[in-house]
Amino acid sequence: LIGLRREIHMHPEPGFQEVRTQGRVKEVLVKFAGIPECQMRTVAITGLIVDIKGTGPPNAEAKVKCVALRSDLDALTMKEGNNGLPYRSKNEGIAHMCGHDGHITALVGAAILLQKRSDRIPSNCTVRLLFQPAEESTPPGTGGYDFEKTGGGGAMPMIMEGCLEGVDEVYGWHNWPTWNLGEVVVKTGSVMAHTCNFKVVVTGRGGHGSQPQACIDPVICTANLVGALQTIVSRALPSSANAVVTVAQFHAGERDNVIPDTATISGTIRDVDQRVFDTIKRRFNELVNGVCKAYGCTAEAKISSMYPAVVNHEMGKEVVERCAAKLTGPVALKAHSEGLPLMGGEDFSFFLQQRPGCFFFLGTQELLLRGLSSYDGGEDTPRSNCICHGTTYDFNDNVLPRAVLMLLRIVEDRLGLDLYSQDEVLSASGNLTTTVAGGEAKRQRMALRRAGLECGPRAEPSAGRVGCSAFLVLSA
Repeated sequence: LIGLRREIHMHPEPGFQEVRTQGRVKEVLVKFAGIPECQMRTVAITGLIVDIKGTGPPNAEAKVKCVALRSDLDALTMKEGNNGLPYRSKNEGIAHMCGHDGHITALVGAAILLQKRSDRIPSNCTVRLLFQPAEESTPPGTGGYDFEKTGGGGAMPMIMEGCLEGVDEVYGWHNWPTWNLGEVVVKTGSVMAHTCNFKVVVTGRGGHGSQPQACIDPVICTANLVGALQTIVSRALPSSANAVVTVAQFHAGERDNVIPDTATISGTIRDVDQRVFDTIKRRFNELVNGVCKAYGCTAEAKISSMYPAVVNHEMGKEVVERCAAKLTGPVALKAHSEGLPLMGGEDFSFFLQQRPGCFFFLGTQELLLRGLSSYDGGEDTPRSNCICHGTTYDFNDNVLPRAVLMLLRIVEDRLGLDLYSQDEVLSASGNLTTTVAGGEAKRQRMALRRAGLECGPRAEPSAGRVGCSAFLVLSA
């Protein structure tokens, strides 16, 4: 799967345009997992629903009969700064700078293993894979969806088109470079923020830059408004409140000697509590009106909600912690909740409003490029550990074994199954050399050995085993 992840990284696509990505996922699931196409359905333009249906004896006592696992498909509309990366984005101005390429790969890896053991899944139980477009949000009108309902993302369109019908619980995850590899971060309640965008257009009266006394300068007014808005969090909210007000854009004027008629600012608001948001809105409008009045200007302000806060259910959090405790040895996970909630936004929140479940984080920070994350010319060099959305970000492939195992363990836990031992998943596969060719196979085997994931140089798997080496280095 390393090859698949890096192939997807090279060919990023923005929200509701993930045509190639969706097609490649579908191709791999049919070819390598053996999932029939009749169990796949396109939704939300480029989204994909995949059902892995059990073929084993039915379980009449099963309390959970359908568990959903979600991955996002889209990339960001931004330039990649990893100029020396051999699998750098080939679509200039679009890049996987949030790790969705890795999320896709982990879910594909889990799907391959789950389908191989579908005969152990009761025939009245299903694992549903949700490959979602446009998590990063898109401009109003994209795809023909109502922005007020969807926030520009793909989760709500998928829900509206039936992706949760018959689903009992739903789970998702995100890589996070500020936490160390080997950490799983989760808690009950809010783990990510309610997100809003705002835009303020300040109107004055323009004129010649040498005659400001004859004008009403919207630039001076708006510059003071930028500073005033920063007092909302520092002066109107208690120190215990989790909130952010960021002015990210300021646009005014066309010439150096002309005072413009208008100035425009826009940015984002983040919170995890409705009462906090109500206070922010109230003070925001008071400051806009007050500052503009003081400078003789007028203003139009609009605050648009996008995604609700991601709120985990207690049951779902306990499932994740229980599953994480089952990972041991080279893929052991330490569970904690330090650093939550994050002020980032995620439209997985819409799924959790509809069904119980959990959204958790896997740390990816390491000092050096080693093991599965290495590449020719990059071995043992420092990792940037750049935060998501940074220009030098890259998904850490060393987290993939943990991610795949976590998804498997969640399915086993919720459906009451025992599909794979950890040793089965992590043991070396004798058919590695048939998966990738020659020198690349040798390099990948060495990478696995350095990562502590290969038990022997050419250990043959027992009957029915699927080795980590095989599915991790699935070649494009």
